[in-house]
Amino acid sequence: MTSMNCEDVRYFSVKEPLDYDQRFPFFREPKEQGCLSLGNDREFYNDARELKYLCMPKSEIHFNLNVGYNDMIIQYHTDEKLDNLLRWILVNKHKFSINTESVESLNTDFVCYRGLLTVILCTPYEQREDWLICATKFKGTIYLCAFPTQQYLQRKENETERDRIMTAWGHKFETYMVTNRENGSPDAKSPVNTNKEYCVIVRSRLKNHSLVYGAEVDCVEQCSYEGSKPYVELKTSRNITSDRQHRNFCRFKLLKWWVQSFLIGIPKIICGFRDDDGFVGHLETFVVQDIPKLSQNCWSASSCFNFCNEFLAFVKDCVTEDNPCVVYEFYRPPGKNIICKKLPLGYHQILPDWYINHWN
Repeated sequence: MTSMNCEDVRYFSVKEPLDYDQRFPFFREPKEQGCLSLGNDREFYNDARELKYLCMPKSEIHFNLNVGYNDMIIQYHTDEKLDNLLRWILVNKHKFSINTESVESLNTDFVCYRGLLTVILCTPYEQREDWLICATKFKGTIYLCAFPTQQYLQRKENETERDRIMTAWGHKFETYMVTNRENGSPDAKSPVNTNKEYCVIVRSRLKNHSLVYGAEVDCVEQCSYEGSKPYVELKTSRNITSDRQHRNFCRFKLLKWWVQSFLIGIPKIICGFRDDDGFVGHLETFVVQDIPKLSQNCWSASSCFNFCNEFLAFVKDCVTEDNPCVVYEFYRPPGKNIICKKLPLGYHQILPDWYINHWN
């Protein structure tokens, strides 16, 4: 957490999950507004060129997730903040118009990435990890951006080679399951490059909070479709061999997987179950709408969304100054209440000058 003299310190109490387990709040079905692609070197494209197509294997599988490990390009892009999402917004300003020719604002309460919303929604059940979210208000819209915490940076610094290999396995699994073109075949020998990305931008609403957020998508089913695309989420997980492992799988992984998919209307998740050497021996499909029932003794979907609704209301109450240079920090220590601080000018600025100048 940033150490500095700040003003306007406020606290948001994180209650027990059962306290939020009331009626599920209104959540409008996410509606896709467009997409963007990022190329080999993170170059921005306002199109779907990086969209991949699901290609299910037709026989028994034995995927070796170690293939090509030394050639993989696996990078983290925490320094980008919201930049690519903001580029998409400027190219697609007309999509934010409400019966007017000129667009003076986005006509939405919040802009962020799905990953940030996932972190918020899982907070009632997260006791081990902290998070740091910064917010700035500009022309009536609050922009939310996640920043790495000291705990996260320490964890990355202490990462072992085994940790890096296991991270790479998840990316490698996708090369066995997707193709670059419809009716094509997977090329598992192609090197992994996490710079490349296909991202959808959706609009939704949680009770009184209107939302625009971007989300990376793994692939789409190879079939004709009208309206929303049948996207599919791809995951890997260790083979489950005990009741304790199954409980932890339901409690932690299925919660996060469900939140991620539900937020953008993905109907199903395909998981490759692997051994400790990185070999996937079987696949299992999870229907997203059934996941809360599978995990009903571990977590509640209502608790997640009721908490998120209350937290977003707290953010609105705190982030009052409409100035892109003014940033508010929301920090959640592991298992504790959330601390809000208004930061001195210059700390954690979210919006770049090129974006601000475009609107001004």
